[in-house]
Amino acid sequence: MLIGAVLAVVGLFALASLTDLLRHPLPEPPARDEPVNDPRVEIQCGAEEVPREGQQREERTEAGVVAVTSNALYDCPNVYDEQRVRYTGEVVGALMARDDGAWTQLNDDVYALGLGPLPAHRDFRGGNAGIGVWLPAEVVAEVDAVGGPRASGDVLEVVGTFHRVDPVTAEVAVIRVETGRVVQPGAAIEDPPLRDRRLVAILLTLLALALVVVERVAARRR
Repeated sequence: MLIGAVLAVVGLFALASLTDLLRHPLPEPPARDEPVNDPRVEIQCGAEEVPREGQQREERTEAGVVAVTSNALYDCPNVYDEQRVRYTGEVVGALMARDDGAWTQLNDDVYALGLGPLPAHRDFRGGNAGIGVWLPAEVVAEVDAVGGPRASGDVLEVVGTFHRVDPVTAEVAVIRVETGRVVQPGAAIEDPPLRDRRLVAILLTLLALALVVVERVAARRR
């Protein structure tokens, strides 16, 4: 009885060790000094004594264009409403063709611009963050990769007009893009089978077959 209990404990320990051994190692996330547009960081639109809505910002990179993040657009929509903005984000989800262009989502969170899709690492930095955009046909033609769980999408830098409420579709918080360019190409996440996992799988298969044969032979003898 005691021997059986010991063998059972040893078997459970061996099974747990094997399970941990077979766990596919995830790559380390790239080193970063600071997170890019971390969704947990609150955007400050101006002085605390002044209402957030209706303020003007001076972070303009060229005549009539202001560099923004999705957090800034969501936190201060009235500040940027009908303003020409410069925005950078990863194409994710899908390109939904409409007339002479397409709608898509551009994410500018830490997973899009720094760490890569979450299944590729274990560095949790909060939720996703991005903005819906309408792309003209000439910009759509530049997109080769769309991001998802197993791939990173092209990163686009776009210039267009932000609408708190789109005048055509009545969608909330969108950018109608005028021009755009791919600043970083997307790529599939490589997940090759590991040789040691293949070996263990073959050995386990042979062990299972051996146990079946032993059980059948013992059953016939009985």
